[in-house]
Amino acid sequence: MSGSNKEPMKQAIEQSDLLPSLIALATKIVEQNNVLIQQSSEKEKIILRLLDQNDEILNELVEQEDDDDEQTGSTFLDG
Repeated sequence: MSGSNKEPMKQAIEQSDLLPSLIALATKIVEQNNVLIQQSSEKEKIILRLLDQNDEILNELVEQEDDDDEQTGSTFLDG
């Protein structure tokens, strides 16, 4: 019977040997995830900045078009 008690003990030792490797791997995964989150946040900021720039440009174009219509008169509704 003492032989059968050695098997669970051997498995426990093997599992405890794997624990540092698993912790290191989990730590690496968390670090990589944090990098991805940061990169995603930076991309989001860039996209928002570009959207703001596009909005400003569109507003300027609309204002220019309105100014042109006021100066020359709009022919859009002329039939």
